[in-house]
Amino acid sequence: MKKIEIGSTILLQPFKYHDSIKHELLYKINNSYSDNLNVRTEYYGDSIRRLDWSKNLDYGREWIKLVKPKLEEHFDKCAKTLYYQKCHVKGMWYQQYVKNDSHGWHTHSENYTGVYYLEFPEGASRTELVDQFNIYKKITIDCKEGDVVIFPSYIIHRSPKIEKNLKKTIISFNLEFEMVDRNIFCLIDNL
Repeated sequence: MKKIEIGSTILLQPFKYHDSIKHELLYKINNSYSDNLNVRTEYYGDSIRRLDWSKNLDYGREWIKLVKPKLEEHFDKCAKTLYYQKCHVKGMWYQQYVKNDSHGWHTHSENYTGVYYLEFPEGASRTELVDQFNIYKKITIDCKEGDVVIFPSYIIHRSPKIEKNLKKTIISFNLEFEMVDRNIFCLIDNL
């Protein structure tokens, strides 16, 4: 088998509504449904204090009503950056981590996935990705609180163990970018 390497794009940008909604959003999440306290799974070796992944397609949750329209605005700009016309959210959930929690190596469905770093104190573990061209190389996302990172769903990634006594809250999502921007056809055809 011949391996042909092509690049992938990772987008990292501050979420413009972060400061205005952070406290209300955290309040709604902290007072919302959680799948199970201190979830542990054998497959990934996960330990996640709180999450609502089982409801990832339920857009009627109170915290979702607050953040989803604002994130969709962000995602539409990302779609244009990646030369697509449309973006559809295909699942959204929160995850909260405390000391010793982690989420092991995994991938997602749809064509893009990502993380909004809602509560991200100094010392919180950063998302790590596997370089698909060199599996001996990890890429650590240089993110800060309020950032949104988006990357292709097939990229293997994880949230390493939290070593400090802190709480990290993220919103994760799956996205479907579709309909190639017709303006790029002229650029491609002229190569």
